[in-house]
Amino acid sequence: MNESKIVDFRSKTEILAEKNLKEFILNCKGQLSGNLLDNDWDSNHWRKIFKFSKFKIKNVKLKSFSKAEDLDPSYLEFCKSYVAYVFCSNSRGFDRLTFPIVLRVIEKNLLEYTDSGDIKLLNPVILDECLSDINDNYTKAVAYKCGKFMEKLITFLNEKELLNCGLIKWSSYIRPPESRLSISDNADKARLAKLPNEKALQAIGEIFSMQDHDLHERDLFVTSVFALLMCAPSRITEILSLRADCEVIEKNREGKECYGLRFYSLKGFGANIKWIPEIMVPTAKLAIKRLLKLSEKPRERSKVLEHKMKDKSARIIWFDKEKDVRFSNALCALFVNQLSMKLQTGSELFKISNVFFSKELGSSKINKHKNIFERHGYYDEHNNALFLRTHQARHLLNTIAQRGGLGELDIAKWSGRVSVTQNRVYNHITEAEMIEKVKALGINQNNIIPCDSDVIENFEISTLHDLKIKLEHGAVHITEYGYCVHDYILAPCSKYFDCINCSEQVCVKGEKQNLDRLKSLLDTTEGLVVKANKAIREDELGADKWYQHQTKTLERLKGIIALMENPELPDGSLIRTHCDDFSHLSRILEINKDCNAVLNNKEKNNGQISN
Repeated sequence: MNESKIVDFRSKTEILAEKNLKEFILNCKGQLSGNLLDNDWDSNHWRKIFKFSKFKIKNVKLKSFSKAEDLDPSYLEFCKSYVAYVFCSNSRGFDRLTFPIVLRVIEKNLLEYTDSGDIKLLNPVILDECLSDINDNYTKAVAYKCGKFMEKLITFLNEKELLNCGLIKWSSYIRPPESRLSISDNADKARLAKLPNEKALQAIGEIFSMQDHDLHERDLFVTSVFALLMCAPSRITEILSLRADCEVIEKNREGKECYGLRFYSLKGFGANIKWIPEIMVPTAKLAIKRLLKLSEKPRERSKVLEHKMKDKSARIIWFDKEKDVRFSNALCALFVNQLSMKLQTGSELFKISNVFFSKELGSSKINKHKNIFERHGYYDEHNNALFLRTHQARHLLNTIAQRGGLGELDIAKWSGRVSVTQNRVYNHITEAEMIEKVKALGINQNNIIPCDSDVIENFEISTLHDLKIKLEHGAVHITEYGYCVHDYILAPCSKYFDCINCSEQVCVKGEKQNLDRLKSLLDTTEGLVVKANKAIREDELGADKWYQHQTKTLERLKGIIALMENPELPDGSLIRTHCDDFSHLSRILEINKDCNAVLNNKEKNNGQISN
């Protein structure tokens, strides 16, 4: 048989997937290529959008496992189309962290398992391997986000019918990391990790306080930028985009001069002035002075270029076009290699990126680079170089503001946030600090006066000790008749609107409105008792149980009202009744008690028999 006549059979699903993929790529290339921030479709690096390069395995250099840095040609066109499709659909929601990771790791595993980067060959096995690679190379939080993004990608491929296997039913197995807002040891550790190391803060302060002639331009730049981060809660990109004329001095109502910096905040907040605390003004002024000196020549060079160039929209003159900042007025404008300790400074204008600070301030172990602390001989107790993250300063200033009692709205405005709800992510006050804060306010149980238990027969009142134990956890809720001291961390409410028959209901003598509500409920309950009694005489099913419940409620109401009106009790006394509350915990304890009793009886019986 002639092998040339053998035709490879392809299912309708494969044919349809190939057709849909070609149409998807053609449509994206034809309709979306003009909306990619002036980037050329054929370029493998779309500025401010995506770099179409290989997935980098942790601790392995790229050249050691791939000759080319760019993505495989069989995968590249789909990747570009999908990036363009998502970016143009929602540019604000375009996640620049998870997007590159997922799309690169998919290409890597497609090549390993299919010898091709064809997205149509994707299957659940490859997806699991992709997630495993991500889990091994990134933090739990990043891996979780990537897993969720992969689920969205699969939904897209299923809807557009781009897979040879038809449909894939797949979900990420990575659980979300524990919230830093939760109460646990892990959450406490996560919150503390967001704050800078005190020793590292002191070290960078000491470096910043050195004379200009004792510091390299690299160190002057790094310490000055971090000093500004410590003056007002800001993001590193906001500091790097400051204008040379960012300083603002205004007089307040009292005629006192206030010093601030004009920022352009991210995440939709826009332009604003961040006022610098008086104690930090000298630090901010020195940092600005040093940065102005470093950027003086690059700004002059930019002005010359602007004067020569007729086209003012040319990319070369813009430091940050989105924020309307030119190189001629950029506080952090530099020349190429200006901060290098080895290379000669060039004549081309250069904009520093936040990656530079990750190397200069970050851990030397991770970056394989001597950071500023190692260069100046600052080490921890384990002889490792100290390190910081630029965003830690923002977290620290927010926490200090919370400790100082600054209002949520003021903190949000000072930090350049649209919503006050974003403040909680940056608040790292510990539980112990909050307890001390409450104690400092003078909130205590000194005014709690227990009532004698013989005021009404068989009507027990909480002791001071019991009430203190219940109130110390802080879960106090207002009810119609007083306060509920149930701890909702341990269990949900087992009564639900039956507060009168609950031993965790506390009434306060002297609260007239609550007393009026209790009397109103007493009248209603008396009427219900009469109706329930009538129903019993008429032999209605379940009327006896209803009668028992209403009678019990009536007795408790009379007892509480009698105590609320007792002239012997001073106003402010807390009244709490005891009753046989049902709970699963009490049920289990009761069962355990019965089991122990049975075991003890058996042991006694066995002992008698043996004798």
